[in-house]
Amino acid sequence: MKKSWLIRALLLTAYCVPFAFFSVKGDITSGTMLYYGVMIVSFVILYRCALKTDNVPIIFIGNILSFISSYLTAKLSRLDPMEWYCKLFTSHSLIVAISVASLIIHAIIVWRRGRKQRNAQGCDRT
Repeated sequence: MKKSWLIRALLLTAYCVPFAFFSVKGDITSGTMLYYGVMIVSFVILYRCALKTDNVPIIFIGNILSFISSYLTAKLSRLDPMEWYCKLFTSHSLIVAISVASLIIHAIIVWRRGRKQRNAQGCDRT
């Protein structure tokens, strides 16, 4: 019981890292897309850990926490609007877009996993 609580707390704490902010900030300052790759790898590790430990709600709560921490960090750090860099988005709207895309991708993964499990259970019953 205590171990599962600790795992949930560690996962939520790891999700509180402002991944989207660091990606956008790194893109602005160094002009490389490498930081987006680091963000993707971090999210993959976190959602895989949550799935392995059967903490699916943590994925969604964590994504929301990551968005909040990224957006607040961007606002508090007075991140350059970046309108000159990407005509479609400002830095803040890019953080929102990244967070929404991440949430959608994780929802699809969880949905497909649940569907596979239900199909596997249906085959076992017959």
